[in-house]
Formats: sequence, structure tokens, C-alpha cells
Amino acid sequence: MSRFRPSLSPRWIEPILADLATLHAVPSAAQIEALSARIAAQAFSPHAPRASGSPGYRRHLLTQGSDVPYSCLLIEWPAAHATPIHDHAGLWGLELVLDGALEVEEFALAGDSVLPRLARSRALMLGVGDSACFTGERYAHRCRNLSAARPALSLHVYGGTLDRYRSFHADMQGGHAVQMQQAAIDSAPSA
Repeated sequence: MSRFRPSLSPRWIEPILADLATLHAVPSAAQIEALSARIAAQAFSPHAPRASGSPGYRRHLLTQGSDVPYSCLLIEWPAAHATPIHDHAGLWGLELVLDGALEVEEFALAGDSVLPRLARSRALMLGVGDSACFTGERYAHRCRNLSAARPALSLHVYGGTLDRYRSFHADMQGGHAVQMQQAAIDSAPSA
């Protein structure tokens, strides 16, 4: 884990953490959408972090501790970077664009965990202040930075610790092979 962390203003992060502290352990889809709408204004704050242009895809953990029922991360997206299709280990979540623009292609998962079937449900084009929200085990998506020249930055909130997840890769039979992945963290708060 590197020591580099984006500089965060308390005037930006503290209102977000206070809002997150009001969540129920298992919020409804409507509560997640409402949370997303409330924190969207923070994307336009003069204190909000902006994409740094650091090389590579980076995940920075903002919250840590067993007493916190959610995890909160900043993700740096290099120009044109895309993730594979992946799930979120059954966690609910929201992903809010702070700088740049992302495409989120969403899929519904069917079948079993060994031979899943993916059905594309929609594609979202997200600019600053826009978010994608999701719940449940039957959700997967892939994300990509829409710019070929500029980095992007997003805030991610998950209903627990996302340390392992599944990625889905097209196979020769028209299905998807599943790979278990470890979620890398590039920086974390000091203990």
C-alpha cells in the first residue's frame, strides 16, 4: 500500500461522513437514492478533490474500522480506463462522479454463481454530480472513463467492506467465466 493519499478538506469529507452515519444498517433502495442525492452537492463544493492525473487506476479508502457499517473510497481513473464486468459481493452501493465523466454499463445476473448469465440492463453516462446506485447480489457493472485524454475521480460508498468480488469474462460459448478478485487498496487512513 502506498503512502500517497489525495488531499481531503475536512469541509468536504465531514458532511459526507455525517450523512453516512445516519444510514440504517441495511438501507432500502429509496434510502440509497436519497443519500446519493444529498451528497451529490458535495461534488460541486470548492473543497471537493479533483482528479490528479496520477498514473494508473487507484483506490483510496477513506473510512476504516469495525464500528463503521459501510466503506467509502475515492477512485482515480486514468484516461480511457475501463474495469471488467464485476459484482460487489452482494453489497449495496453508490458511485458518484466528482471530476470527469464515466460510463456505467449495468447488468442483471441470473443463473447460479458458477455459470452466471448476464443481461445488460442499461448504460449510464455520468458527469460531475451524477451517480449510479445499486442493491443486491444480482447486480454487476463495468465502468470506464469516457475521456481519452483526461483523468476522472469518483466517490464510492458500499454497505460493508468490499475486499473480494467476482469479475466476469466472456467465454467462447457465449457465457461468462467467473474469477474471484481481491480488491486492492492503494492508500488507507492511518490507524
